[in-house]
Amino acid sequence: MSPARLLKPFRPPVPLQRAEIGLLALFAVVSFTQGWAGAVITHALPFVREDFGLSDSQVFDLLSVVRTVSLLALLFSWWGDHRGRRVPLLVAFVLLPVFNLATVAVPSAPWFTAAQAGARIGTIALGSLAVVVLAEELNPLARGYGLGVAALFASMGTGFGLLLRFIGESGTDAWRILFALSGLPLVMFPLLYRRLAESRVYRRPPSRPPLREALRGGLARYFWPMAGVSAALSAFTSPAANLALVRMENELGWSAGAASLLLAATSAPGVTIGLLAGGRMSDVVGRRPTEAIAIFVGVAGATGFYFSDQPVVMGVAISFAMIGSFAFAPAFGSHRSELFPTRVRATAGAWLSNAAILGGILGYAAGRWVVDAWGIPRTIAMLGGVLLAASSLLLLVPETKGLEITPDEAGSPEPPASTPW
Repeated sequence: MSPARLLKPFRPPVPLQRAEIGLLALFAVVSFTQGWAGAVITHALPFVREDFGLSDSQVFDLLSVVRTVSLLALLFSWWGDHRGRRVPLLVAFVLLPVFNLATVAVPSAPWFTAAQAGARIGTIALGSLAVVVLAEELNPLARGYGLGVAALFASMGTGFGLLLRFIGESGTDAWRILFALSGLPLVMFPLLYRRLAESRVYRRPPSRPPLREALRGGLARYFWPMAGVSAALSAFTSPAANLALVRMENELGWSAGAASLLLAATSAPGVTIGLLAGGRMSDVVGRRPTEAIAIFVGVAGATGFYFSDQPVVMGVAISFAMIGSFAFAPAFGSHRSELFPTRVRATAGAWLSNAAILGGILGYAAGRWVVDAWGIPRTIAMLGGVLLAASSLLLLVPETKGLEITPDEAGSPEPPASTPW
């Protein structure tokens, strides 16, 4: 069977225009950079832990501090709503690899934490603004698919970084090379500077948008349920993703090469299927059903991984975890962009990202107190149960599939006459 026929079910409902394809090609650079440079801390964590002599609880503390500082990424999106999307996105693109380069020279765990907190600000700001620009530029009938394609390049960047992990085990300080290499995307900045234009629907508002506008008034009825889902998702996925390599290498005794190979081999099909099928499904069936199904599949897969020590079972579980996690991303990215008007879209997205950060912090905090007594598998299962319960909040927001985004929106959309649920 030809590749074209295999990919046919994942094609967008409407053909992408030439300008949209060019935009996706440009954002492939942005997404690949975010995926590679933003995930280096996860890839290097087992080596950093051993080098600095960190315990499980200290690892939880380090990751919690990094995520707490990254709440400042909200200011980039507020800047984007006030002055335009282009400039803050370019600054965030530079910030991420620059702080990774600074990590190369850190002498201790506190300095490592500080440098990676700066890199995390760049990661969150870059991801939030990229979703906004793509949502505003893409056809509404192919918006989920387009965001899925962009996220696919981000996962390719993460996978590329994963393949480089073998460098980290070549010596005591070899993990620093991983951070040095992740500074290479800086060479692409001149291309982005020349080619990246301002969003076509952005109009500078006559007055400065209030930082908390999306959290109150009529918009609050959309924001808080989405924030609850976002927080619960991150409370589960942040520990589940960051501790996978730690468990395989430090608890099960796998070598870095073997652990990286299993993750790379089993993640790739799950990520590809999840992003393309999830984006296509969200455009055809709807955002809410796709999000709910993705959450269930992701929790089942990740929990299965942590409760098994058999390579085959772990590999299958990783694939399902990736399908669920990455099917959720384009659906939720489209949904959050469509629920809020243009004047506060970037800021609302950043507030939701901050809800996710806070959720991740709470997940690490909860795990910090129970992981020594319960162990990592039972801790992850507990957080997965919280996420499944929180998915019911999706019933409180309208379905937005096919909503047109325009420059002159005066308010948030009303629920369609009929929804899938």
